[in-house]
Amino acid sequence: MEISKRVIFCILILFRFTLADGQTTILIHHTDKDTTFIREYYRRHLVIRAYESTKFNNFKFIDGHKKLVYKPNDHDVFGIGFNYRFLSINAGVYIPSAGKDIGEYGRTMALDLQPHVYVHRFIIDLYAQFYHGYYLSNAGATQYNYPHDDVEKRPDIATRNISVGIQYVFNDKRFSYNAPFYQNERQKKSAGSFLLGGGVYHTDISGDSALTPVNISYANFFNNYHFNATHSTGIGLNGGYAYTLVIKKLFFLTEIISAGAGLNNAMLTTESNQLVQKNGAGFNLSAQLAAGYNSDNYFAGVTYIRLVTENNSIVPGAWQEVNTGNFRFTVAKRIRLNKALIPKSDLIHID
Repeated sequence: MEISKRVIFCILILFRFTLADGQTTILIHHTDKDTTFIREYYRRHLVIRAYESTKFNNFKFIDGHKKLVYKPNDHDVFGIGFNYRFLSINAGVYIPSAGKDIGEYGRTMALDLQPHVYVHRFIIDLYAQFYHGYYLSNAGATQYNYPHDDVEKRPDIATRNISVGIQYVFNDKRFSYNAPFYQNERQKKSAGSFLLGGGVYHTDISGDSALTPVNISYANFFNNYHFNATHSTGIGLNGGYAYTLVIKKLFFLTEIISAGAGLNNAMLTTESNQLVQKNGAGFNLSAQLAAGYNSDNYFAGVTYIRLVTENNSIVPGAWQEVNTGNFRFTVAKRIRLNKALIPKSDLIHID
């Protein structure tokens, strides 16, 4: 329930509400597109889709060339969904047999919400991720005599990642963000746009024992701090560029890259419950990639979304890095309707 309230609040503050005939109406002003470059399928089309998706949340502790890499036991989700006007809904189920072996990698419990909202000229990326159960993927960093391909399970580690990023799209009349990611538009000609924005990033990581193991094989790693909790909160600006290459009118390649820097506050709690904190620099990199086939009636494509934040720690020259995102394969069918299912309205698209 707490996550739902956070997401709803972040969305609602972007919109203006009015009362009409006793009912609340959301007013979203949708920019007219250049029809030479973009074809829309909002008003008369129902988009239905099937998809396979893998979400992830990895984190690293980096000190020079030495690092600890923790990963969850990622799992695949298979689902169906639809778009119509402002409404976009997906429903998926976890397939246990599609995940890694629980005996070797452990079990991960996760609640992972990644809505990406496109409103007028703005792209809003929201992350609300709660994971419990990780494994140390480079177990050779400890003094145990692990085989090369073995891992160390850490079922005690829990993480919370809450991040919000906003990008302004300068050329939204000719560049379509919706086309590769929501299937309710089609990019007819190649086009791109500069991006400018910023974000707020927060991560909590905790475990029942030290996140930097006492049996670590790295000398003086993180100044020999053995901490069981770390917190990082940062704010930053970024800029980038988005471009879709259209090939023979039906095939496309999309790349959206932005990077930036800002300020970060890092805190850690030692095993003796001592709280240590330090302000410093934070860096962020966002990548959204897509490729596939897009016609008037059908869509088939893959999308990859990734957010990387690298923030200072209390140790000079040491960093904490968090990788979040998802990989999705989607097939979709557009069905033209003879009559609108709901009254005419301005448009918002939420995944």
